[in-house]
Amino acid sequence: VYAETCKAPGDCSQTSCGSGAELHCIDGQCTCTTAAGGDGACVNADDCHGRCDRFERHHCIDGRCRCTHFF
Repeated sequence: VYAETCKAPGDCSQTSCGSGAELHCIDGQCTCTTAAGGDGACVNADDCHGRCDRFERHHCIDGRCRCTHFF
């Protein structure tokens, strides 16, 4: 499995996301995220606990809860 590496989302030239997802640079990897459940507001990732579906990791990006998908 190959993941495109990045320092910022603008570094992601090979990764594209499906409808409703946004491209982010998370832990040095280009990653597609979707909006988390609830009101979405956060200060850190712990504020987003329980807002993502099973098999998803939660993140706080720009003050909004986002979910990444890993299968």
